[in-house]
Amino acid sequence: MKSGFSIWRDVKLFLVRLHVPGAEIGSPLSGVRKSHPGTRGFTLLEVLISLLLLSVGVMAVVSMFSVSMRSNLMANQHTVANNLGQAALEDILAKDITDPVFGSTTTGTQYYPVTFPATTSSPTTTTVTGAGTYTTTYSVTLGTDANGIGSANAMVSVTVTGPGIISSGLTFSGLKRLV
Repeated sequence: MKSGFSIWRDVKLFLVRLHVPGAEIGSPLSGVRKSHPGTRGFTLLEVLISLLLLSVGVMAVVSMFSVSMRSNLMANQHTVANNLGQAALEDILAKDITDPVFGSTTTGTQYYPVTFPATTSSPTTTTVTGAGTYTTTYSVTLGTDANGIGSANAMVSVTVTGPGIISSGLTFSGLKRLV
């Protein structure tokens, strides 16, 4: 099967053999006199096809930028949630065993970061510029022989919820020895 260019060239050769005026090979437009004999130009069809190919290539590059930016945002949000969760877990596990946190089993307790200045009310969310707003909660399960944690331990689970795919929450767990 012939390409569009080879068909166009065959038509031009046919017209030249018929002695149609202005149909010489390489003329920019049929019927228009060339001001510089022997120079070759581009036809309107060639220019349109080139622009079409160029625009398809540009659109592919633009769509890659869009996908890349979305992926970077999701990675940024995941990193922030991971850092907040690890910091909360380490903060809770670093507390003394006499701390009220380890006094009883709790579920879904709001975690207030210690890095915030003391105010009349503790912040319930953490906002990170460019990454969104996150909520951190924790649960403490005191160990018994029945739940498999061990009677001298407490399991601490920290859950961070935030924007995007983190809306379901990332959970971090650790054990604290209470003896």
